[in-house]
Amino acid sequence: MPKQQHICSDYVISFTSTKYPPPQSGTTTMKIDDKPLRYFLAVFEAGSIRTAAENLRIAPSAISRQIASLEAHLETLLMERTKRGIIFTESGHMVAAHARRRFEMDEAFSVDLAAARGAIAGTVRIATGEGFVVDLVNHVVRPLRDEFPDIRLEIDVAGTEKITHGILRDDYDMGLVFNPPRNPDLELLAEDHAPLCALVPPGFDLAKKETCTLSDTLNYPAALLNPHFGVAKLLANVDHGNRVARDAFLTADSINVAVHFVLSGGGITFLPAFAVSRQLRRGEVVAIPLTDHFLARVPSHLLVRKGRPKTAAVRAVTGMIRDRMEAFGSAWYPEEHE
Repeated sequence: MPKQQHICSDYVISFTSTKYPPPQSGTTTMKIDDKPLRYFLAVFEAGSIRTAAENLRIAPSAISRQIASLEAHLETLLMERTKRGIIFTESGHMVAAHARRRFEMDEAFSVDLAAARGAIAGTVRIATGEGFVVDLVNHVVRPLRDEFPDIRLEIDVAGTEKITHGILRDDYDMGLVFNPPRNPDLELLAEDHAPLCALVPPGFDLAKKETCTLSDTLNYPAALLNPHFGVAKLLANVDHGNRVARDAFLTADSINVAVHFVLSGGGITFLPAFAVSRQLRRGEVVAIPLTDHFLARVPSHLLVRKGRPKTAAVRAVTGMIRDRMEAFGSAWYPEEHE
């Protein structure tokens, strides 16, 4: 019986462990077509044939046929069906790792070849927390378009867990995360620290303070973000954080909702200042740095999977993010540089 490595829920074509005998001894060069490898990797990363088929917009039966063909070609079982779902064998994990390396090398080669011809080109997939969106779009996207017109961006907005998991699965080339968990498989490309702030309408008494503690905010109606946000996890580990969460007037799944709660004069929320840079410059809100331990110096990280090849396009985007974004210590305002 092949070694069982990884379980995911789904139903697939039935396999038996004796279907493919061990390959003959000796070393040979094996040619594997791209299509079955791509289909198998899609199933491995999605966790199911059905989800992979939806992502690829093809029939599940087409994926099943390609994987069966790949197993026959390799003379080894890649996954098994059990009552608990699919089990990927040791060979399945090896094939998935090989497929990732192969497609990453192909992508890096094509992009670097374009760079050798004088053009930096390619698609860069960025996952970002919602708090970085305004900073990223206003300070990076425009100068990137002007300087590197052959680069294309795909930007997904997600919570901290989805971003870190997506980077590790190679769904994204890089991720922007506020207060991320530590993970030895993630590489840090850029980092800066900033205080979490109480965002307050200008007319509130609290707006007169230069700094404050979380306890100073307890008597004000607050809008909090859902637990999948890094800010919510941060507050949960601080004195009075549980009380703030318990007494919150509004809990939202969107930073935009929380910010507009403040703009309407309804109450306060908690975010880093770079998330509302435009409103701050217009005087629409006041950002008061929190001095509590763990809140006075919170990290913003630009992350990639450790060992992932960095194409010329990825390096170009990384440089723009480091040099332009307020979250990483810069303050480049396009409207001030016309």
